[in-house]
Amino acid sequence: MTFYPLEKLHQLCEGYMRPFQVGSHQLLLVHSNNQTHIIENRCPHQDAPLTQATLVGDTIRCSRHGIEFNLLTGRATNCPNTLKFITPTYEGNQIGVML
Repeated sequence: MTFYPLEKLHQLCEGYMRPFQVGSHQLLLVHSNNQTHIIENRCPHQDAPLTQATLVGDTIRCSRHGIEFNLLTGRATNCPNTLKFITPTYEGNQIGVML
């Protein structure tokens, strides 16, 4: 496995949300309520990218259909689908993923 750096830790602030492509993986780095999450950059409801989603606290809302997901559990409030999380890896002053 290889470490792929995504962002420097000092760049993460409340409401940070940025897409990344690592190989064939579309990822979304999100920082909210002092927690950082890396999720697959797609709404599991109908595969819409979450790049334009809104973020309020621990809730990310898909801009296409309004489906809301809890960033702590991955569960949606109004559909059976769940977000796919990717475990963050830290090296020095950077956050990234091991793929």
